[in-house]
Amino acid sequence: MNIKNNFLALSPIYLILTLLVIIAIGSSYSVVYQLWNLAFIELFSPSFDLSFKDMDAQLKILPTMLVATAAGGLLGLVSVLLQQLVKNTLASDTTLAVGSGANISLLLVTLFLPSLSLGGSFWIAFIGALSSMGLVFMLAAPSRMNPLVLVLGGLVTNILLGAVAALLLIYYSEEALSIMVWAGGSLTQNNWQVANTFMFASLAAFTTLIPMLKPLEIMSLDDRQAQSLGVPVNIIRGLVVALVAILTALVVSRVGIISFVGLGAATLVNVFSVKRIGSRLLLGYVFGALLLWITSNAITLLQAYLSLAIPVDTMTAILGAPLIIWLIVRQRHQHTDEVIPSIVSVRRHVHLVRWSTGLILLTVGTLVFTATADGWQLNAVWDLIANFRLPRTLSAAATGVMLAVAGVLLQTLTRNPMASPEVLGISSGSAIGVLLAFVFLPQFGYSSLVLSGLLGAFVVLSLILWLARRINPAYLLLVGVSIAALMSGLLSLVKISGDQRLQAMLSWLSGSTYIASPETAWILVGLAAVLFVFSLMLIKPLQILSLGSGVSRELGVSLPLYQSLVLILVAALSTVSTLAVGPLSFVGLMIPHLATTLGAVQLKRQLQLAAILGAGLMVVADWIGRYLIFPYEIPAGTIAAIIGGAYFLYLMRRIKA
Repeated sequence: MNIKNNFLALSPIYLILTLLVIIAIGSSYSVVYQLWNLAFIELFSPSFDLSFKDMDAQLKILPTMLVATAAGGLLGLVSVLLQQLVKNTLASDTTLAVGSGANISLLLVTLFLPSLSLGGSFWIAFIGALSSMGLVFMLAAPSRMNPLVLVLGGLVTNILLGAVAALLLIYYSEEALSIMVWAGGSLTQNNWQVANTFMFASLAAFTTLIPMLKPLEIMSLDDRQAQSLGVPVNIIRGLVVALVAILTALVVSRVGIISFVGLGAATLVNVFSVKRIGSRLLLGYVFGALLLWITSNAITLLQAYLSLAIPVDTMTAILGAPLIIWLIVRQRHQHTDEVIPSIVSVRRHVHLVRWSTGLILLTVGTLVFTATADGWQLNAVWDLIANFRLPRTLSAAATGVMLAVAGVLLQTLTRNPMASPEVLGISSGSAIGVLLAFVFLPQFGYSSLVLSGLLGAFVVLSLILWLARRINPAYLLLVGVSIAALMSGLLSLVKISGDQRLQAMLSWLSGSTYIASPETAWILVGLAAVLFVFSLMLIKPLQILSLGSGVSRELGVSLPLYQSLVLILVAALSTVSTLAVGPLSFVGLMIPHLATTLGAVQLKRQLQLAAILGAGLMVVADWIGRYLIFPYEIPAGTIAAIIGGAYFLYLMRRIKA
């Protein structure tokens, strides 16, 4: 009885640590049992004393586990440091695009300046990590490092860098494929070099941080107070940023991108309300080490049954998605500052007839001005237009209308300038459903894709509707971060699977109108028109809801009812567009702001102009993608993401606290 009482009296943090250690040791035993045929004690023999086969097995066990432990620990340490630096519990190497920056720099140098990588990849990754982190901080600076702007700035940067990587994968498919496989993360080792490097880096990191603990503790209160107490705030902040970039670059350059492990470790530290910075850093390292150790063992065991190399990033994304949602639910009672956009609009009358005429002329121009084997020319052969060009153009336009309208509705509902259906995660949920149906239910044809896509969107929508009544509407957007990461992990698995059937899905998943036909195009246009009319019917309730819950109740408008109706309409708009051309980025995020800057301040005008602009953007993106590198194609979604990402980086600098 005394043993039981003492066990229950232990702090929850020790119970979680004990549980993780038990899981790690148990899974390690399973790995050793599966791979090692000799006596257990011989596993620790010098490698050169073993046969080649046993040496290979030993290196797959011990160095791999040690690398996983040290890499996870370093990522956990990095995330705790970032959270301490920016005072944001959602900051991490993943959410602030530190790893993505390191990865894209390695990709660019490998493809275009391979001679620079001969001296090692660490410094290249370091420059990329430092640059992307600096970009995110610059975007959030006008809002005084508002937590929501900071994290969504990282999201925008992640999506933009992902679109650039996707474009490079199209141009340099053979050269980039091996890099993308590596970037997915691999902990398997064939020597002790990386393990020794990581262990030395861990020791050096803690040694460097020891004299910085007290200044960091003081800086957690207020910068002015810290400066008054003699703390060199800017120097300490610069040292922390440099250390974060160094450690992240070291991990990425050796084992690839590993998402969510750092955030998971820092989240566990926050769950137990650890206050002292020294304890937070140590626990962050320990939790990160245990999480990635367990993940590595799970991958090793699964690969034996699936006969497929599973990227670490895929597994951590799948395990990390529920973690983000849990974290958001935990923060539902915390106060969140509203982020109000300071977008300067030119007060002028919006001539919708002129914009509509311009869209018609643009559409006609893209239909008749094309690239051929003989170069650019006017080509107005009706059969080609009716059967090939017009369906793709109409599909692109309808998709642009639906995503732009969904973005306006969502930004008005949440009163957040960063909202979009892509960020909400509904598009990714629908895409996951279609992908799973394509893999497991191919015998049912197109109907299974449609139903599975709707089911995926419905699951995400149900989650959002459940959360909408429990958390701040602004935090709904962060649910999409985890879902998008899950989608990214599944895509990585598709890209390296080697299955030709799955490779055919990649063009759709990147946002392509390739499968459009005359029949489906007109159906899509009809659905876009119907859903647009429904959105106009919600204008008055939305205007009241945007004034706040208190005003809505006084005027007799049911907040849960109309909030649910708007989210359902957004889900329908996102699902239909996703089923038509695949998941797209930035269209719903960018177009509402563009409509506002052009003078559409009233919600009705904003909806109408956004629909026209969304259609125009997608028509142009589809046309550029079809003919820029004719006879090859670039998916319209990739073009739209690059255009939208570049514009949104500019737009975020204008958002004030």
